[in-house]
Amino acid sequence: MHLFKEPGAQRHWSNLYGVLKRAELDARKSNGDLAEAANPLDCLAEMYNDYINFSPQNEVLMYTSVNGQAVKKQPYQASTSEWVFLVNYTRDLDPCNLSRKHIIRGADWIKTTWLDCQKYLHTMFQQYNRSRQNDPKKDEWGSQTEYKRWVLAAHWKTAGSNSVIGYTQAMIYSVVVFEHDFEGIGRKMPKGQGVDATLNNRAKAPKHKARKRKKSNNNKRDVMKTQKCIVSAIEKADARESKIAALKILIEFGNATDKANTMKELP
Repeated sequence: MHLFKEPGAQRHWSNLYGVLKRAELDARKSNGDLAEAANPLDCLAEMYNDYINFSPQNEVLMYTSVNGQAVKKQPYQASTSEWVFLVNYTRDLDPCNLSRKHIIRGADWIKTTWLDCQKYLHTMFQQYNRSRQNDPKKDEWGSQTEYKRWVLAAHWKTAGSNSVIGYTQAMIYSVVVFEHDFEGIGRKMPKGQGVDATLNNRAKAPKHKARKRKKSNNNKRDVMKTQKCIVSAIEKADARESKIAALKILIEFGNATDKANTMKELP
C-alpha cells in the first residue's frame, strides 16, 4: 500500500493501468528505453526490494532515532490524536521490516498481493456501508465512531468460519495510507469479484445462479416400489414353474432312485 502511494512509483502504476503502444508492447522482452513502460510490475518489484531508498514507516506510530536508524518508541505512542483508536490494531505492522530484506519479491508477487488487497478492501467497504445504513449513530468519515465501524468490518465473519478479510491489520491500516483515496482501489470493483464468505480460503465469489425448486417425487417413489414388487413376484413364479417342469422330466425318464428323490421334492 505504501508502494501504491510512493511518488517515485506513480509512473509505473500509470503504465500498469494504461494502454501500451505498439513499440512498448514489442519492448517487453528487451532492455531498451521502452522496456520500463512495458514491464511496470518488474519495476515496482525492484523498488519494493530496495530497502535503502524505499523504507516506509508505520504512520500511526511515533518513531525515534537510535544509531541513525528510525525505531518505534517504547511504549508505543500514536503519531497524532486521530490514530489513538487505530494504533491498538496496527501497532505491530512494520512496513520496512529489515529481517525480510533478503527475500526477493518478484512481479508475480506484486500482482497477486495487490489484487488481494483490492479484493479485501472491496469486501470491507460492503460490510462498512451495510453496517451504517440504518444506524442513527453514524458519524462523518474520519471520526472515531467510523474508525470503530471500519475495524468491525475488517473482523467480519460468518458463523462457523474464520475471518473473511485477509491481511486484517493491513486492511485496517489502509485508511491511514490512502486516507480518502479509495475510489480506484476497493470501492469500485467488478461485480462478482468479492470474497465468498462460505469459503475459508477466501476465494472469489462465483456468480449467483437462480435454482428452481424441485417438485415432490413421492408419487414416483410409490410407483417404482410397486413395479419392483410385481417384477420380483413374476421372477419367483417363473423359477418355481421351471423347477416343477425339470422334476417331471426326471420322473418320466429317470431311474428308480431319481424318481424316489424327485417325488419328495414335488409340492
